[in-house]
Amino acid sequence: MAIIRLGKTREATGFTSERYKSAIRKYLEAMGYAQLTDSRYEGHLSDMVFRPLGNAPWPEVRVESKATELSLSASGLASEIRTYLKDWLSSPTESRFKFMIFAKKLINPSRWDSIWGDTLSQSEALNWLTTDLEEASAGYFTEPGRVKEVGSFFSEASVVEGNDVDLIDMAEEKRKVVLSANEIRQRALRQLSQMDQRSRPIPKKSELIGNLLHFTPPSSYAVLGVGSLTFTEIRDSLRGRDCPPYRVIQSGELVTLNDSEADESFGVLNPTRLRNLGLSELDSTYPGAVAELTNFAIGKMLRRLGVAFFNNKSYFLAQSEAKAHKSRILELSSGEYMHLGELNYVFHQAFSLRYRKLWDQHFIQLKLGKLYTKDGSAVIEGTRAARLDARFRNPVFDRPETRQRKLEKLAEFVFHDKIHKYPPWARMFSFGDFLRISTEWTPDAVPLDQSVIDDFDFRIAGEEEDDLDPTS
Repeated sequence: MAIIRLGKTREATGFTSERYKSAIRKYLEAMGYAQLTDSRYEGHLSDMVFRPLGNAPWPEVRVESKATELSLSASGLASEIRTYLKDWLSSPTESRFKFMIFAKKLINPSRWDSIWGDTLSQSEALNWLTTDLEEASAGYFTEPGRVKEVGSFFSEASVVEGNDVDLIDMAEEKRKVVLSANEIRQRALRQLSQMDQRSRPIPKKSELIGNLLHFTPPSSYAVLGVGSLTFTEIRDSLRGRDCPPYRVIQSGELVTLNDSEADESFGVLNPTRLRNLGLSELDSTYPGAVAELTNFAIGKMLRRLGVAFFNNKSYFLAQSEAKAHKSRILELSSGEYMHLGELNYVFHQAFSLRYRKLWDQHFIQLKLGKLYTKDGSAVIEGTRAARLDARFRNPVFDRPETRQRKLEKLAEFVFHDKIHKYPPWARMFSFGDFLRISTEWTPDAVPLDQSVIDDFDFRIAGEEEDDLDPTS
């Protein structure tokens, strides 16, 4: 519903009905409508009928044009509105038209507002609509099942107050806005086209660095018999023991790395060595076993480095650093004092390390992420985590070069640093460098829709969490 009062201060004179209708046409055309009919030629009830341009989902508009000063008590006005209303009520809900009244000036605007505007009173609208009708005729509009729809007609209709000059002025202003918007859109399209051209590969040698770290899995594996023990019994028996990674392949059997201490490591289970398997034989006989053993091994290695796991992300614990924080007052060089309060949260550069087999090669996929904890250990979740996360979404500090350097540092620390005291079985894994692909075609610029490596979170069906150590 709307009361639109255009040009109240203008006192245009010399209106004619057709001149006013011409101004209405320009006004509605600027709003995205096209005129279909005119009562001057078709002789129907509606002075003018408009439909939206193109495929716009707006309803048809029927216009009552009053090139005069219009009062609600004007002779015949209520009768005309009743005719429109009956036509509106008889139409299916989804195909009902929008009704609009255009008038040079509204007499007593407050009363118009109580029937057609924001202060619409359903009872007052019905009273005005039926005041000159006999009770029997008025009953059609006041039926309990129809009163609500009658109210909808008045609330959805619009009354526009303004002379022809006002209407034409508004139409011109609307066109300027549309032209300005189109100009901005055209400029954006040109920029997008230029970006598209620059993102096309050109003959230029380059080297692409991925987030896939080459590695060589152990070449030999041992299948151990553990009697009739179930998975739960095996897990409980090995809890707290530093045994090599393993996988229960069927009832009473598990597969692990074939190192010299394999039987001794699982001594609590009284194992029997059943057979040895090579890498290819293990991969073909027990699909997914290599991935699970590798992820299991990585999880064990990370735990030795003070890493915890949460929702497929790994993060370094920082309880001691968090406890070291103290509330204190610092004196700045300017002579002012700054009060450092209690610790609010700890930001962790989270990451994920998982096995991938691509192009018949073995890789460790490295991905970065973010986590926040209260005390260096307990992860913050929900809306608070989302609010904190928004603070760290600054592209200035999130360039591909920065990400790659972080991944290289992470790989160096976890897999290549000699200071870590990993168990002997860890030496059976050999970790190399990141995948590099040489190319002779390189884009001049990165397109807007280019995805980054971390956007691809593909997972193998049935894949486990990062922390695969059931004995942890």
